[in-house]
This record gives sequence, structure tokens and C-alpha cells, in this order.
Amino acid sequence: MTLPRVIGPGAGPRAVVGGTAVSFLVTGDDTAGRFGLTEHRIPPRAPGAPLHFHSELTEMFYVAEGDVLLTLGTERRVATPGTFMLVPPGTTHAFGNPGPDPATLLVMFTPDGGREKYFRELGELLDSSPEPTPQMLEELARRFDQFPA
Repeated sequence: MTLPRVIGPGAGPRAVVGGTAVSFLVTGDDTAGRFGLTEHRIPPRAPGAPLHFHSELTEMFYVAEGDVLLTLGTERRVATPGTFMLVPPGTTHAFGNPGPDPATLLVMFTPDGGREKYFRELGELLDSSPEPTPQMLEELARRFDQFPA
């Protein structure tokens, strides 16, 4: 477990995933794998994460700024700041920012499931040339308990 700390805005480890800046506020290394917390600064009109599910992870979303399109099962809604979404294992979900303004989304995972490593590898894969195939993206996701819906 890591010692207590305060992380200021824009500080701490981060990666860029498809144009979205992801800050790793708390990782599995900090919590002995119990949970992780990320901040996603989603640019305008960003597709975000496609519809998927996790077999082991519980995921929680909190809209901190802007409007975020949240999908939970068959329900889709534009969520405003203060909206919270709980996603149990096996539940399909997605998020994105279809609007003209940036948005900030806090995402917590329990257990952590190596999400920092997943986001870092995904960012590298999306920036690689030639572009990754859908099969490459799916293989990466499956290694971290993420499955297409």
C-alpha cells in the first residue's frame, strides 16, 4: 500500500488514450489491487469507450464536469455533473462525449484489475502505425477483463 498523499489538478501519472487524457489517481499498486481511480478528461465529440462488460470488475462513474453520454444496459442518457453510475460485473456499459464541450469523468474499479496497464497499453496501441486491427484491440481488452458487448 502507498503512503497517504494529495494529488493536485493535472498532477500525477497519466496517459493519453485516443485523445482522452487519463490520470491515474489511485492504482492497484497503491491499494494492493483492491481498487483504482482514474480521471478521464474527454475532449468534445470523443466516442469514448464502446459498449462492453467486465466479468469480475465492478465499475463506478461520476460525471465531474460537462455532459457525458452514459450507457447502462439498454439505457442511454446524457449525464450532467453530479451523475453517478454503478456497473456490476456482467453489465454492458459505455461512455462518450458527443457534445461541443470537454467533460471530466471519474472512474473507479474494484478490484483494480490492472486498469493502469490497460489504459497505457491501449494508448500506445492506438498511437501505433499501422492502425491496430479490431482483433488487436479486442485481445488487449480481454487480457484486462473487458469484453465487447
